[in-house]
Amino acid sequence: MKLGKKLCRTVKKSFSLVLALTIMLSVCAVSGTLLNVFAATSSGQKIYINLTKNKEWKDFSSVTYRFADDDGTVLDTGTVSKNSSGVFEATAPSGATKIELSSGVNFTLPKTTVAKDFRRIYLYNSNNTYNEAYAYSWVNEDDFNAEWPGVAMTKTSSDSDYYYVDVKSSHKNVIFSNKGETQTSDLGINDSYSADNALYDASKSQWTNPFIKTIDISGATGDTEFYLSTDGSFKESKYLSVQAPDKQSKATYKTVYVSNDDWKSLTKVYATFDYNDAYEGTVELTKDTKDTKVSGSVVFSGKIPAGALLRFHPNEHNLNGASSATSYPTDSGYDGSGYNDNTATYVKTARGEGWTKFSEIDNVNYGAVVENSFSNNPDIVGVDATYFDYWSDMEQEKGYLQCQGKNNDSDIENYWYQFDNFNSYISNIASNCKSDWKYPLYFGNMFKGDKWYSTFETHAKGLTNINNYKDNYYYAVNNSNGMAWGGGNYNQSLQGLMYNRLDSKGNLQVANGVKAPYFDAEVLSTATYNDKRVANVYKSSFPFRTTTDSAGVTTYEFTSKNATDNIYFTWNGLTPTKINYGTGKQYGVQDALTNFGGTQGNGYGIFPFNNTTGKGSDAQKNDTLNTIDTSAGKSTSYNHNYGFGIRLDIDFRVPKGGLLADNKPATFNFSGDDDLWVYIGEDSTGADAELALDLGGDHKEASGSIDFNSMTATAKNVFADYSTPSSTSSSTTVTVPSGEFWVKIGDYASFCVYTWGSETKYVQPYKVSDGFYKFKQSQFGSNTGAIFCKQNNVSNDKLSGDLTLSNLYGKMWNGNGTQYSADGSSHPTNLGTVTKKINNGVQLDPNKTYHMVVFYMERGEAESNFTVNFTMTPANNDLKVTKALDTGNVVSEISDDLKANETFDYTIKENGNDTSGKGYKLTKSDENISSETLSNSGFTLKDNYIADFDNSFKTGNKMKVDESTKSSKLTYTTNWELVNNRVGSTIDSGLTTNSEFKLVDDKDDSAYAQLQLDYTNKIVTAPLEISKNVVDEDGTTDYDTNQQFTFAIALDFDGKGSTYDYKTYPLEYKLKEKGARDYSSTAYRTPLDGSFTIKKGESIKLLNIPVGATYKITEKNVIGYVPYKVGDQPFDKGTFVDTLAEAGNALKFINKVNPTNIAISVNKTLDGQAYSGSKFVYTLTGLESMDTAKQDADGKPIKTNSAKTISTNLETPDKNGKVEFKDLKLVTAGVYRFKITEALAEGENASDYIMDTNTWFAEIELLESGEVTEAKYIKVKNSDIEGKTDAQLAEYFNDPSSKKAVFENETTHGSATVNKKNQTGGNVSDTEFAVMKVSGEGIFTADDINTIIKDASMKTHMTSKKTDSNGQAVFDNLTIFKDGQGEFTKTNGKVVWNESSDNYITGTSTYQTYCLFEYKPSEGYTPNYTLSYFTLPVEGKYDVTYNYVDGAITMPKASGDGMNGYVVLGLSVAGLAVTMFTGYAIYYGKARKKRRAGRRK
Repeated sequence: MKLGKKLCRTVKKSFSLVLALTIMLSVCAVSGTLLNVFAATSSGQKIYINLTKNKEWKDFSSVTYRFADDDGTVLDTGTVSKNSSGVFEATAPSGATKIELSSGVNFTLPKTTVAKDFRRIYLYNSNNTYNEAYAYSWVNEDDFNAEWPGVAMTKTSSDSDYYYVDVKSSHKNVIFSNKGETQTSDLGINDSYSADNALYDASKSQWTNPFIKTIDISGATGDTEFYLSTDGSFKESKYLSVQAPDKQSKATYKTVYVSNDDWKSLTKVYATFDYNDAYEGTVELTKDTKDTKVSGSVVFSGKIPAGALLRFHPNEHNLNGASSATSYPTDSGYDGSGYNDNTATYVKTARGEGWTKFSEIDNVNYGAVVENSFSNNPDIVGVDATYFDYWSDMEQEKGYLQCQGKNNDSDIENYWYQFDNFNSYISNIASNCKSDWKYPLYFGNMFKGDKWYSTFETHAKGLTNINNYKDNYYYAVNNSNGMAWGGGNYNQSLQGLMYNRLDSKGNLQVANGVKAPYFDAEVLSTATYNDKRVANVYKSSFPFRTTTDSAGVTTYEFTSKNATDNIYFTWNGLTPTKINYGTGKQYGVQDALTNFGGTQGNGYGIFPFNNTTGKGSDAQKNDTLNTIDTSAGKSTSYNHNYGFGIRLDIDFRVPKGGLLADNKPATFNFSGDDDLWVYIGEDSTGADAELALDLGGDHKEASGSIDFNSMTATAKNVFADYSTPSSTSSSTTVTVPSGEFWVKIGDYASFCVYTWGSETKYVQPYKVSDGFYKFKQSQFGSNTGAIFCKQNNVSNDKLSGDLTLSNLYGKMWNGNGTQYSADGSSHPTNLGTVTKKINNGVQLDPNKTYHMVVFYMERGEAESNFTVNFTMTPANNDLKVTKALDTGNVVSEISDDLKANETFDYTIKENGNDTSGKGYKLTKSDENISSETLSNSGFTLKDNYIADFDNSFKTGNKMKVDESTKSSKLTYTTNWELVNNRVGSTIDSGLTTNSEFKLVDDKDDSAYAQLQLDYTNKIVTAPLEISKNVVDEDGTTDYDTNQQFTFAIALDFDGKGSTYDYKTYPLEYKLKEKGARDYSSTAYRTPLDGSFTIKKGESIKLLNIPVGATYKITEKNVIGYVPYKVGDQPFDKGTFVDTLAEAGNALKFINKVNPTNIAISVNKTLDGQAYSGSKFVYTLTGLESMDTAKQDADGKPIKTNSAKTISTNLETPDKNGKVEFKDLKLVTAGVYRFKITEALAEGENASDYIMDTNTWFAEIELLESGEVTEAKYIKVKNSDIEGKTDAQLAEYFNDPSSKKAVFENETTHGSATVNKKNQTGGNVSDTEFAVMKVSGEGIFTADDINTIIKDASMKTHMTSKKTDSNGQAVFDNLTIFKDGQGEFTKTNGKVVWNESSDNYITGTSTYQTYCLFEYKPSEGYTPNYTLSYFTLPVEGKYDVTYNYVDGAITMPKASGDGMNGYVVLGLSVAGLAVTMFTGYAIYYGKARKKRRAGRRK
């Protein structure tokens, strides 16, 4: 049965093994399949290495590469030099997944590279410290490479001092040792140089740069470049340095346009990329020279890599005036090429920048982009203006600027109706949307009164939606007489003619989604009618005169009245070259009001396309002659250039609450003619701006205003509202009276009713209003039938069939005779003052820049009055304050932390005044933008932050910016540069914290000032020197040691823990070795934990630490030493904290020896018993360093630590016979060896003892942990080691050892021999003698002996013997010292047995006295009662003889009185008892020890 079970278990185990093997094979097979899908290089694939970004590698001119697969098998190797592009090129073999890169390596590389998921650790062992080199690596107590001492390291070659071992990538720590003997402290594997290769220099006890790195190329496709970043890691580049920026094979290029009118003088601009890559390339974008729709805007075209982070900039060699960092948009639709509507276009303007599509930029074919001549006039502020010059019929016929003059009074028709072709152009547009655009605006003096009606009809009746001009409500849209005849006056305005919002591109709309053609710059720039141009469009400026009152309120004004303010173009042929400002009548152009029926005389107006002539004219007959000729032969005041529009784009701000310094509201005011619309929004293009002030209509001077405190817009005299539904009044639903019928006005010039019955006739409407022709029953008499006609011709112009009159009354009808189904509405007129809330009544944010678009049209001819004044602040400046932190040579990890956290405080003053409450936009380094407000004139920036003061201040004012670095504990230098961001030029620079400048464009005072104040702070750094000294326990005596001491330094950059906390960094440092004159040229780097090691007499210099940083230096505990001082300061806590100064940062760290106290012991026995006396001296002597049995890799023995300084003597064992050499001081971890010897104490009788002839050796080890191993002891004969040196004693330590050392000595024992003779000299046998211990000689009498003999108890303490046949009895093995077992004595005259006595074993070595007597005579003899006393040694001898002749004792040279002897049998019995007791005690003691030992186990 048992056999069956055993067999069953065997089968089960076998099956399990087979199953396990099957699973393993399956996994391997699957793994093999999976491995095939990992990416690897293909043959011929180029790999480029770019080292230019890493300061430690960038200067190498050649590198060695080794292509390998995942397990480290090298597939190809070679050495390559840097090519002309500054990179290293290698051709990959097929199947490589990584490349090992090295340079300057002083050893032969191992046959394989480090495998995947492993790291390689090299050990430079030039001083043979670790000849049998082992490496023990670990990450925690459960994850290590092998049991201590780890794994044997491999030499890189047989004659090399370099070793290596591969360990898991996850392992963080390592100990190097001589196969577990001499070892380093716990070392953190330094991964600050490389994540996969590390090098430890044992001779200097420093981690150093191995200059070996591994690059994962498994994901590389095609030719690929890798670059070494500042943090030491390799990254794959998106580009190849060997290829030109515009010919990158790995990049996808996209066509891009850049539009910036400020760069119009340049022929090319630049795009530099890639700020997310090591590669930096610059491509050119050239100005467009083709005849395209964008000739009015400055557009540069080129190709950039999609996905690249880049900046556009005007100067090739710097980034002044550059755009923000940006990338080609990833949204759909940005895919055009050439001049395609979808081509991505980057627009940079004074107000902002960003991506758009080509179709969305200002693609206007401007007749010219016209500079202004008033840019240097300090009293003039220019705003952006677009001028629209609508061509008259004569211009189409005879050429541009050939304007219609009035030849004579009979020429009035041509003079009034100069724009028939342009009106037809407008009408055609309106016809396509006539249901939405109900009220088109037409040009000319469309007067229909009196004799001019037919002339009016000739020119107007065919125009789309001219409507029934017989209805003054409709007629007023295109002639102010409609208002006057409708119960109003000529100075009223019309509202609702334009839509209440601009479109998404900032275009004026007549209805939602329907652009107003008058200001459609894109269309008008190329539009034609009858193959002739219909308008010219010019982009330029418009001047406003500034005046500032005593309260500091500035008013911006332009008024054409009395020629106070005038504008005019200077021409070059038919192209304007400048727009000019002039004040006074010598620059004025008078209107021609008298030619249009005006009776008050001509006045001065705004006629930008006219020029004064100085010749006088009919139009100027009521005024003095002009004296300045500005005409240059162009359209002059003789033939006014009517029919124009002006669009003003004004960026502006209002103060808080819309209140000015004088506590009055900020306002905008207008009075003039003709149409004016004012829109306000936030977008700089005017997109989606809200209609604020609505003063439309062909009126004379109408007026209105905007109040930015109450947020109301007021039109002072409104005739009607044409919006649907009306925004200012409610239409009233009307009912047709029962005696009337109404016919809806249609698309025909006139309407009548043909009627019959009692009489046949044509009937005209008695009234046209509310959109209907109105008829009364009284007009038809008793007639019964009717037909609707266009005019008085029923045969050819009837609109309906026959109708019954009686059915028509009380109803509304369509012109075709069908009933009108909608409600009829009346149109309220003469609305008076109309006020509306703007922005829903919410006051404008003082921290925002708003955009106002003003549309002004002159279309009714006659006069052109224009007066605008406003007290908002025109926004025509942008001041950016930027911050850059130059961290110099600090390590990248510190640089990143400083750039993320260091703050700098600024104050900004305007004309010396506080700027609190002014707003700005803060752009952070992550491009997050927030709106902020100045507090106490201050703001705060970090690295790569921008404070954008967009129109926060007034152009031309003096600005002062002060920087403070007090918020930082660190020390910085400061420099600043003021840049004209419009053109990218430097205005000024300085090295102070304060900068002062004028907020104005230094190239063009009238330009939108775009200034950028760049503050750069460079961190000031200093080195920190640390040296090491060691003193003895007394704190003063120098102590020599080769011990390594490990420190860690942590930095805190504000010392408060508020922003930073102590953090370690991989700091660079240099080493000065003991005895060296200076520091090494090699710069090392600490691991990420900031640790470093130095020895006594060495120094290190930590480099590039920010001045002002708080540093905390912690020393790691080392066995045998304690932190003592730093200079003169206590360092007993092991942590030192201080602040780095600009100079003098030298610290001497002093350690005090702190030995570990150990004990070596030896046991002492005398006569087999534990001896505690003081008759012997024991000496412990430390041995010199000597060879051990262990050998290093070169076969050389590993040595012990020297213990030569340790030597001590002891005299007295403890009560257990243990001689313990306590408080032996060991400092350095390692193996120590000692010699223990014994000698007789001075003054002692050597003959009394038999000495041990051996010496004991002891070996003990002090571990790094501070623990001490159990000592082991080796016994050697004194004769064997006599005369040998310490080094020669090493061989004995290989002998078997024990855990205990014992010196086993004996005392000299004596004897007493009795010779019994008769009187004849014959031998007497069977005589019994006795010996007993007594307290002294001569103390007993014969009676005392009898007392002892008779006392059975006492008698046991005697020893007796009978003489033999030779008459001899020998008492041997007599102790010479009292042994503490007792003796006979007399007390108060009585004999007693004293149970105790002095005991030589415990240290009292008193000689023992014996008493010898005849106890029992032989048969036939009489007892001899003589007592013999003796104390050994007697006269130096330990054996005495007593001769008894005829009963008398003869003992030469022995003292004592003879007496009768007794046979004292009890003495021998007592001796036997003592012997038995002693034996039992020894046995019992051993048994107890065994039991105790068992319990310990």
